[in-house]
Amino acid sequence: MWKKRLANLLSVKSIVTLTMTAILAWMLLAKIEPSKELLSLYCTTYGAVMTYYFNRKEEEKENGDSK
Repeated sequence: MWKKRLANLLSVKSIVTLTMTAILAWMLLAKIEPSKELLSLYCTTYGAVMTYYFNRKEEEKENGDSK
């Protein structure tokens, strides 16, 4: 059971989610101040990626796809 959870955690979706979340947290908490344009661009990209990954799974379940 724990092997399956570890495998799911290491899926591409999880790696991208965790990496982007860590980068966003670093950008917000670091002593450096990123430009507003960079922060805005990253936040927009972050939102788009998270929306895609988390809505994609729901759509696949509804359509009966199994990827």
